Amino acid sequence: RSVYSTLAYQGYGRGLDIDAVRRINEWATDGLWPDVVVYLDAPDEVIAERMRRRELDRFEAAGDQFHERVTAGYRTMAAADPERWVIVPAIGSIDTVADVIRRALDARAR
Repeated sequence: RSVYSTLAYQGYGRGLDIDAVRRINEWATDGLWPDVVVYLDAPDEVIAERMRRRELDRFEAAGDQFHERVTAGYRTMAAADPERWVIVPAIGSIDTVADVIRRALDARAR
C-alpha cells in the first residue's frame, strides 16, 4: 500500500481529517510520494461481487458505506492529480488488465 491508501482508508473511509492524514504521511515518508499511481477501478457492483467471493480482512469487512467512501476518495485523488495517476478499468481477465497496465506505464516512460 502507499500514502494514498492511508488517505483513502483513514481519511475518506474513516472520516479522519484529510489534511492531518496528509501531513502525517509527509512526515512519515520524509516527503516521498510515488511518481506514478496505478488505480484499478471497477464499477461498484463488480467490486461488491468480488468482495463477496473471498475472505475479508478487517478493512474489507468494514461495510458497504465505508467502501463507497474509500472508492470515492481514490477517485477524488485521481481526478485532482491526473498527471500522477493511471486509472485502469479492472474488468476482464487478469492478463487483460495486466496488459493495460503495462501499456499505460510504457507510454509514461517514453
